[in-house]
Amino acid sequence: MPALSFSVFRDKIESGEKRQTIRAVRKNPIKEGDKLFLFWKQQSPKDCEKLGEATCISVKPIKISYGAVYCNIPMASLEAFAIADGFDNWDDLVKYFEKNYGLPFEGVLIQWDAINATD
Repeated sequence: MPALSFSVFRDKIESGEKRQTIRAVRKNPIKEGDKLFLFWKQQSPKDCEKLGEATCISVKPIKISYGAVYCNIPMASLEAFAIADGFDNWDDLVKYFEKNYGLPFEGVLIQWDAINATD
């Protein structure tokens, strides 16, 4: 039962507006059907909170570069893709990945169903 930790987009995750995340490839990969435990700031004991649980519905390889995203999923536009991931626009997504991971970035796109909030 894999855990995903977040430090941005909390409101969008909790509202269900954000149901995907882009991550580096894991040693033990997340698979479709896995139960995911979603946490807020899991590495910070003072701020750590469990946001809820969800079921993984898709895991696809992804590559992000300055002007494109390569992923085997249908998408309307780069802007729509960035918004679905919680960003305001494509430029913000590219800047975030360039600053934090460098470009081009290769990893996986993980998507989940509705979150079941837990207490």
